[in-house]
Amino acid sequence: MDDTLRILKQMGLTEYESKAYLAMVALIYAKADQISKQSEVPRSKIYMVLESLSEKGFIEVISGRPLHYRIIPPEDAFTKYKTKLLKDLDEIQERITSLYDSKLPSNYTPVITLDNQNKIIQKQDMLLDKSTNTVYIRIGFILPEQVENIKKLLKKVVAKNVTVKILAVPKCTVDNQEIDVKQVLNNLPLDVKYMNLPAIQLIIRDYKEMLMVFTENSGKSISNKNMVGLLNTNPIIISNFILAFNKHWKKEFD
Repeated sequence: MDDTLRILKQMGLTEYESKAYLAMVALIYAKADQISKQSEVPRSKIYMVLESLSEKGFIEVISGRPLHYRIIPPEDAFTKYKTKLLKDLDEIQERITSLYDSKLPSNYTPVITLDNQNKIIQKQDMLLDKSTNTVYIRIGFILPEQVENIKKLLKKVVAKNVTVKILAVPKCTVDNQEIDVKQVLNNLPLDVKYMNLPAIQLIIRDYKEMLMVFTENSGKSISNKNMVGLLNTNPIIISNFILAFNKHWKKEFD
């Protein structure tokens, strides 16, 4: 019960609202004095508490003398709550992301090191998902577990009319498994040029964020152990990498 109260309070209900709501779950339909007794919410507070629960969509008020209160089926109430919460989260994420992006060119941040493979992949996915203008990608290697997800994300990026430029190795060997990068990207509506590249991954999003990923390389095979990602938002560094990228891009390849 303590955990339930804690979670209800995390959802935004007060202590009294949480107790009154749990009492309503047990009573289903009741008068204010019954709910007060069951929940141990003072009589002087119970009407205000029940009115608030009604406004939040957890119970409904039944007119009459005296007033009665009926719980809204929890499945309906919580589904509505989750829908509104997710909508609010999407809205605030969009606002905060827009503010963050607007500050990137003028506020230098230190290079952030990511030393966990899952965090690196999540950040790569986020950069592609957030892109709105131009994405530069260098693929010096690709992990087997990345293949399908990268294809899915690149399709999504292209569907947003984002300009995508990719320099990639034709093939790479990861943990002694050969991956045909050209075949992976072949059926995607992308502009790709193939060349020999160092075993490094690079993503630059909208001239604002850059992520470089390094991993162990024996010279014959790449290992997905000890991957390290370097996230950078310094516009001077980013502009230099874009300049180098475009120089390679303009070269003629056989």
